[in-house]
Amino acid sequence: MEDSNEIKSKPRRQILIATDGSETANEAADFGLEMVGCSGAKVYVIYVIETTPYRSVPLDQIWSKEVLEDVEKAGYEATSYIEKIAKAAGAEVESRVLKGNPAEKIVSFAEDNNIDMIIIGSLGKGGYERLVMGSVSEKVARHAKVPVLIVRERHKSEKKLIQA
Repeated sequence: MEDSNEIKSKPRRQILIATDGSETANEAADFGLEMVGCSGAKVYVIYVIETTPYRSVPLDQIWSKEVLEDVEKAGYEATSYIEKIAKAAGAEVESRVLKGNPAEKIVSFAEDNNIDMIIIGSLGKGGYERLVMGSVSEKVARHAKVPVLIVRERHKSEKKLIQA
């Protein structure tokens, strides 16, 4: 007979934070890590290099080796801030720089790595810009099979009040 007082350990949470290196992405990471409490969690931080075809040729095939290296370097720099705050919150952290369509890569990474939650920022684009470009966060929320925490950009006047 099993001891009823035995505490069953919960599986370690796996959280995916997608970043584009923007201030909004960093704010989303700050807020998301604070909300979900990451002590003991595994956090994946990913940056996706947009390689959507230009005139049917993928951008990474048009770019020179130096340009691609610079873009990859920018990706790792974008993940470094989030790595630092996730480690400070007690999480194990792994960063990746991927190439492709950002929304598709985020969703497939989450599925392939048994992610429990996705945290992503949103610039809150509207109107024509959203119609033409779409929103990565919106596409991720629509297609992900796990909960998605979308953190909207703070309004500029709100940022000024906080800094004062």
